[in-house]
Amino acid sequence: MTLTLLGLGPGNPGHRTAEANRSLESATRILLRTSIHPGLEDLVCDPKVSTCDDLYQSGWSFRDVYEAIIERVLAQAADGDLVFAVPGHPLIGESTTRAILSRAAELGIQTRVVTGVSALDVLATALHLDLMADEVQILDATELQEWIEQEPFTGSLPDFSPLRPVLLTQVYSQPVASAVKLALARIYPNHHRLVVARAGGVPGAEVLEQRALFELDRGSVDHLTSVWVPPLAELEATRHPLTLHRIAARLRAPGGCPWDRKQTHASLHDSAIEEAYEVADAIDAGEPDHLAEELGDLALQVAMHAQIAEEEGMFSIGDVFDHVNRKLIRRHPHVFGTSDAETPDAVVKTWNQIKAQERAERGEPQSDRVMSPYDRLPRSMPVARRVAKCTTIVAGSDATGEQVAKMGDELLRIVQTLARAGNDPEYELEHAYRRQFEQEMAQPMSSPATQR
Repeated sequence: MTLTLLGLGPGNPGHRTAEANRSLESATRILLRTSIHPGLEDLVCDPKVSTCDDLYQSGWSFRDVYEAIIERVLAQAADGDLVFAVPGHPLIGESTTRAILSRAAELGIQTRVVTGVSALDVLATALHLDLMADEVQILDATELQEWIEQEPFTGSLPDFSPLRPVLLTQVYSQPVASAVKLALARIYPNHHRLVVARAGGVPGAEVLEQRALFELDRGSVDHLTSVWVPPLAELEATRHPLTLHRIAARLRAPGGCPWDRKQTHASLHDSAIEEAYEVADAIDAGEPDHLAEELGDLALQVAMHAQIAEEEGMFSIGDVFDHVNRKLIRRHPHVFGTSDAETPDAVVKTWNQIKAQERAERGEPQSDRVMSPYDRLPRSMPVARRVAKCTTIVAGSDATGEQVAKMGDELLRIVQTLARAGNDPEYELEHAYRRQFEQEMAQPMSSPATQR
C-alpha cells in the first residue's frame, strides 16, 4: 500500500504538474483535505473522491481539525493505496502532510510526495518578486495571531526584521487580519503601505490591493489572502532595537559625528550614572512617556559602550545580550528549568544560592565575614545609599516625622562641617562603615552584633 501526498496547486488547474495529473487519473481513491478551493471542480464530482470538509464543520479548533484529518488519512491509507491531495505544494504551509509523513513511517505505510505549484510561486509572479534575492521573510499569519493573543507577555516585538520584506500567508479572516495589524504596528508606522493579495494565480479572481497598515482589517479577506509588507528604510525602523545599535555604529564610523567619535568608556562613565538617575526620576514622576524617553537614553549608553568595545576588539552587543540572557535563564530555574520557587522569598533564596555558586566558580570569596555586603554593591553608587542598603531595618524603630527632619538637619550639618574642613564626606562615611563592619566581624559569632 502506498500513500501519495499530492499538491494540487494554488487554484488554477493549469498549474497542476503533469505528475500530479497522472497520479490523479490512475488513483483508485482520492481524499481531499478540502474542496473549498478554486480549481477543483473536476475532482469534487468524481465518485472516487472524498473530502475532509465535514471535519471543518465540527466546531473544533484548527489544531483539533488537523489532528482528525491526519487520523482519517492514516486510517484510509492502512486499507490500501490512497492519494491525499492538498491545495498548493504538499510541504509548503501544509502542517498535515508533515505530520502524516512522520507517523506513516512509524506505521510502516509507504509514502511518496508529488510536488505542486505553491502559493509562494504565484505570489512571487503577481508581485514581481525574487523571494531569494529579495531576502523575503515568509510568515504564517496565524502564528502572529497566537503571538498577539499572549499580550502583554509577548516579549514586545515580533521576531522578524522590518529591514527585509515580509510575506504573510493565511490571512484568512478578519480576526487574523486584526491580529496581524496589531503585531505589525509594534514595528511599522500606521501609514506604512501594504499589498493585500487575494486569489493569487486564479484566473479572473486575482486581486492586488494597496492598504495602509491601519486599514488592513477594514477590507475583505478570505482563505486565499496573503499580505505583502515592504521593508522600511534603515533610519525609518525606529521601533526596532537593532536600529539603535546601527545608529551608534554610524555615529562612531569615519565620517560620523566628531563628538561621538571622540568618546571612550571613561568619558561616558558619568553619563551612564546620570541617565540611570534620570530614569529613576521619571519613575518617581509617574510619567510613562517620559519614562520611555529616559529608558531610551539609557539604552543609548549600552549601545555606545558596546560599539566602542567592538571597535577595540573587546566584545560586541551580542556578548552583552548573551551575558544577561544566560544569567536570567540560569538564575530562574523555577521558570526555565525544573526547580520550584512559589514565593518571592523562595526566589531570593534560589537567586542567592546560584550567585554563590557563580562566585565560587570565579574563585571569589564566599564568606560574608570576608566580603562585606557593602562591597558587593556597585562602587559608583553613592556611599550613603550603599550603607543604607546594608543596614538592617529594625521593626518598631520608626522615627516620627519631626525626629527624621532633625536627623536630616544634623546629617546636613555634619556633611557641611566635613566639607568646610576639606574632607570628603563620602570618603569619611565609607571608612566609618568599614571600621564598624570590621569590629563586628572581630566579635564572637554568638554576639548579637554579628547577626545581620
